[in-house]
Amino acid sequence: MYMERFTNKVALVTAGARGIGQSSAERLCLEGARVVVADYNADGVYQTVADFRKRGLVADALVFDATDVESCKRIVQQTIAMYGRLDVLVNVVGGNDLKRDKAVGELDINYFDEIFHLNVRSMLVSIQTVLPDMIKAGGGSIVNIASLSGVAGDVRGTLYGICKAGVISLTRYVATQYGKSGIRCNAVAPGLVLTPGAELSLSEKYKALFLKHNSLSYLGCPEHIAGTVAFLASEDAGYINGQTIIADGGMTCHNPSVGDLLEM
Repeated sequence: MYMERFTNKVALVTAGARGIGQSSAERLCLEGARVVVADYNADGVYQTVADFRKRGLVADALVFDATDVESCKRIVQQTIAMYGRLDVLVNVVGGNDLKRDKAVGELDINYFDEIFHLNVRSMLVSIQTVLPDMIKAGGGSIVNIASLSGVAGDVRGTLYGICKAGVISLTRYVATQYGKSGIRCNAVAPGLVLTPGAELSLSEKYKALFLKHNSLSYLGCPEHIAGTVAFLASEDAGYINGQTIIADGGMTCHNPSVGDLLEM
């Protein structure tokens, strides 16, 4: 059984057709929210909402393109038009192409605008669009999905890391500028999460490497991140603003050599 922290609340979750977005949308629904699920994948988002409805959950589907400014505005406007309000905005959309996003000396600089628009501008636009209604309503909660890549360096994925650091900074700025209006803005920075896509694409050797340096005995799943999202979006986190919760299984909490020391 789940708490009913979002009864009579309306939420919008982007990239909600799979992975962290889908699990976050489901968790908010299970806690009583009316959830609008938005995604670029039309078949996926309609199927997700159909599955939710079969279980008695209240959800609607919208299709949008996160790289298009007007599309990002439209999903917020349509949600408010449907329900008359928007209490919780969860910005999950993001990603990168590792064939183009490599080490600094090897990356495709022509990819920068595209990846920035997907990972940062989309969130900025959706937040800009919802702010007037949240201010008028006396407040709201915004949760942005960042990444461990925005906190720590890596051997590749440079542009993605830069963008996710931007998401963390955006989160602080929104919290600083609109906290007095009752709007809280926080972020979650997941480490490796075994989404369906990750399960298919990552080798067992790769997973074992991450597990070796994890302070827990298991790797994360989308439901772990969804629980953190729901907490931050709820009044249980009412005194938390402008923060980024690192959800990485404790990978960054220790001396980097611990995984090797344990094998000695």
